Amino acid sequence: MEKSFVKKEENVETFLFAFDSEEIRKAENDVARYVNQQYTIPGFRKGKVPLSIVRNFLAESFEEMVLEVLSDKIEEELKDEKILVPAVISEQKMEGEGAVIEVKLHRDPEVKIRDYENLDLKVPKQDEVVLNYVNNRLEELRNEHAIVEPKDGPVENGDLVKIEYTIIKDGKKIAENKVQELSVVPEDDRPIVKNIIGKTKDDVVEFTRTFEDSDNEYFYSVKVLDVLRKSPLDLDDEFAKTVNAEANTLEELKEIVRREGMESFLNWKKDFLRQQAMDKINDLVEIGISDATLDYLVQRTIENSKKEKSYEKYLKQAGSEEKLIEDLRSGVFDEIKKARFIDEIASREGFRAEEEEIQAYAEEMAPYWGISAERAKEMVNTRQDVKEDIVSTIIRNKVLDNVIEKASISDMEPSSDEQLEISESGGEEAPPKE
Repeated sequence: MEKSFVKKEENVETFLFAFDSEEIRKAENDVARYVNQQYTIPGFRKGKVPLSIVRNFLAESFEEMVLEVLSDKIEEELKDEKILVPAVISEQKMEGEGAVIEVKLHRDPEVKIRDYENLDLKVPKQDEVVLNYVNNRLEELRNEHAIVEPKDGPVENGDLVKIEYTIIKDGKKIAENKVQELSVVPEDDRPIVKNIIGKTKDDVVEFTRTFEDSDNEYFYSVKVLDVLRKSPLDLDDEFAKTVNAEANTLEELKEIVRREGMESFLNWKKDFLRQQAMDKINDLVEIGISDATLDYLVQRTIENSKKEKSYEKYLKQAGSEEKLIEDLRSGVFDEIKKARFIDEIASREGFRAEEEEIQAYAEEMAPYWGISAERAKEMVNTRQDVKEDIVSTIIRNKVLDNVIEKASISDMEPSSDEQLEISESGGEEAPPKE
């Protein structure tokens, strides 16, 4: 097999693979061997059919199978190549006593990165955000320790309601007489909550609903068992002693919560700046990428969404197939730019994920994954996909921290949305599937 370079267009390189007569003969024998193993040809014992008969038996399919054997050899030859999408055979044919196969390799596109020294990043003012955290946390504590007492009137926002519900799908009960307590708050727009507002004890409400990504219809029957009024405690020294054993006064409690807020702010600030830096990467990057590469990746995204049964949802959101493809193409293009930026900066700076960093990350994530630290470490050692995800995350964070270190960071007025994102848990990734 002889490999020769033909041309390069954007990130796509074209190669020609030529096979001589000896290689063709070996491929033909491979086809004959396969046919002898898989088929019985009338007049011959299985496994004893000569090549000439196999060729006649298969007719035009024989040449196609020979070319398929040669394609497998090319695939083996290219297995260690770094390519963005699988190798594409653009042309293949028998030529004289040999064969030629043209292959296109879609490589990572070349990247140009603008200087990101003094990149403009902004972060909300610490004092204002921490004060907001303190006020929100005190309000949470008031509600957590609220006095709860029976109520005769209808269900209202702020009430605690005990319900009993049954769910039926296609005539079959999938939940029967289940008991649950619900906190009724304005931001909870679930039908099971919205439909009990205004109802009183012993009332029964019935409704049907569907869920996102599904056309299945579910019938709900919900009975109100109890309506309870929540009376939050007053903010005073007694309240402070009730909710925190270390606090003797309200001011001491506020100081404890303020320290919590400071720690949460610093953790959130790091993630906030990383996300902001990630959002600005596309403005720093230029890549040369083939339309064929983008078309392939968009089509693969569509196929995956159909397998996951989310395609119809995306199509509905886009409004038309043309707009969906346009949105996907733009999204794929942006993701490639970000990936190339991270790869390039990581290579320049020599960023790697050391084994102790991988183990430490797994241990840190274990509570969010709902498993023990030891189980998380074991998963990293036995699941290559999990380890690769962690390595990718560590390297990405090192690159983003490098951008942040060189950036010009200034204060901005915090919006209500940004304040709400600051919590003790922080934003963490979903657990890997077992």
